Amino acid sequence: MDSILCTNIPIQIISFTDTDGKITPMRFRFTDRDGSQVTVNIERIVSTDRKPRNFGTNYECAATVGGMQRRFSLYYSGLTGAWMLSRVEQ
Repeated sequence: MDSILCTNIPIQIISFTDTDGKITPMRFRFTDRDGSQVTVNIERIVSTDRKPRNFGTNYECAATVGGMQRRFSLYYSGLTGAWMLSRVEQ
């Protein structure tokens, strides 16, 4: 599962949207280099940073993957509705 260290890849996501439009990512999934699906359950949202100029939001998240605690940056494009895994901290 060394593709977990890859960044700028599209992801599938399950999120919760409240009545005010606030989006909370819950878990995400991507295709590993060997073709298998990897699912990551988000344990905590560390921070959220809205980008008004490009209509997007960065989500700094924490999760345990392969027995190790990792932090991820997920990017949501409000223009396209697409999600990307933009950064992984080792």
